[in-house]
Amino acid sequence: MGNLILFGRELLSYLLLFGVIVAVSAVGGFVGLKIWKPKK
Repeated sequence: MGNLILFGRELLSYLLLFGVIVAVSAVGGFVGLKIWKPKK
């Protein structure tokens, strides 16, 4: 049971890290598109 809890905590921490990376890259891409979009 302890191993299952430890595995769950590891999995959650990796998922959280992955979510943070995806969020930061999405924000960076959005800002980059806003900056590089030609002004009319």
